[in-house]
Amino acid sequence: MNEPLAVTSAPSARQTAPGSNAAMTPPKVRQVGFDAPLRWLRLGWADLRRQPGASLFYGIAIAVTGAVILGVTADLPYLFAAAITGFLLVAPMLAAGLYELSRCYLANEPVTVFDSMKAWSRNPSGLVSFGLLSILAGTAWQVASVVIVAVFYKGGPLGPLAMMIEVLVNPKHYLMFFIYLASGGVLAALIFAFSVVSMPMLVDRRCDLLCALVTSVNAVAENPLPLVLWAFIIMLLTGLGFATALLGLVVVLPWLGHASFHAYKDLVE
Repeated sequence: MNEPLAVTSAPSARQTAPGSNAAMTPPKVRQVGFDAPLRWLRLGWADLRRQPGASLFYGIAIAVTGAVILGVTADLPYLFAAAITGFLLVAPMLAAGLYELSRCYLANEPVTVFDSMKAWSRNPSGLVSFGLLSILAGTAWQVASVVIVAVFYKGGPLGPLAMMIEVLVNPKHYLMFFIYLASGGVLAALIFAFSVVSMPMLVDRRCDLLCALVTSVNAVAENPLPLVLWAFIIMLLTGLGFATALLGLVVVLPWLGHASFHAYKDLVE
């Protein structure tokens, strides 16, 4: 297993001020081994244990936000599944404080949960732009979900869970199922490629959104197999969190948030 790469301090605000060449030029990305995601998980778990109260604070906040979103759409079968996807799209925005905690740990800087809440002040324009892009993507997927269900669902009105079961067990809905699955898969792959390192990068550096998005895509292009494994791990752990009525997300999401920051530091020079 590869040893963690040495970490250097983030470039200064003067060197990466918005509008400068450094803010607009994507940094180089590294190639990592297939087992790198396991190292990121180990480092993320160590960060979670360092100040568990601070990390779990964000886990509770994200899980409560997810519960509210799902509660609002619980009786709306057209939106329920899309709401889950939308929640996963906006979760990285809520994890900015976790990235800030990990950044400070790596830099040997003292940090509290209150300090970490100021993460957005490090690069407000880039982070707000990422947030708006995530909300736009989530909204687009919800609209697409409504259209797919309206066009291809041929059964009677059902609740969200009953409709999911009906679609899975009734062959007449298989076309809708595969179209929905394929559309969601394509969107998920695109979102992952654009976001796998961009959000932690925006917290760590004063770069612009386009620079972060391009860097993220470059990281995926240089490391397709390790990042496919990383995407699978994220889906598996998040699925386990949902399977525990969101309670598991209180631990899973902070763990993944910290690990994602280490993934970014491993992948981006």
